[in-house]
Amino acid sequence: MRMRLKEITSQTHERMHGHAGFGAAAAGAISPADYRDLLARLYGFHAAFDAAMTQAPAQLSREIELPERHRAGLIAADLAGLGAEVAGLPLCDDMPAMRSEGDYLGALYVVEGSTLGGVFIARALEPKVGENRRFFLGHGGEHGRLWRSFVARLDRLDDEPAEAAAAERAAVAAFAAFEHWMADWRGAYKEAAIPA
Repeated sequence: MRMRLKEITSQTHERMHGHAGFGAAAAGAISPADYRDLLARLYGFHAAFDAAMTQAPAQLSREIELPERHRAGLIAADLAGLGAEVAGLPLCDDMPAMRSEGDYLGALYVVEGSTLGGVFIARALEPKVGENRRFFLGHGGEHGRLWRSFVARLDRLDDEPAEAAAAERAAVAAFAAFEHWMADWRGAYKEAAIPA
């Protein structure tokens, strides 16, 4: 299942590698203002995503330790460390509809997968932002365990064709929503009418 999701989202994934903000962050060359804007835009997506995921079936939530995977709080902490707040930041209103386990797992694949590349970005950012890279560090020491448990559950969808199809649709929709949301990242903090 994970390989199918990787394949069907590969084009969007490649386009996101060309994103100016992520590219500058990965090179350790992002300006303080751009970093704040990038985090502000990421917060808008992840806060909405985390909220949507709270509606996942309780059994699935427990099985994959869903609360441990929420990342909006990490972004809020990073912004606070930069002297910025999240109050008033716009939230993404284009989350894919999620109703079944396949929907939730497919959408979560996109977000969990991003933690893999985030670790490399975090290394590049350390000299510039210090500890204010919690989001890119992801789950820290728990990353390997959480990723393995997630893909083990995801791969079980191979035995459930309807849920597997739902996961594919949700992964494509979640990645498209993320790409669209992140397109207008520059000025994201200023546009929220929050004093810098």
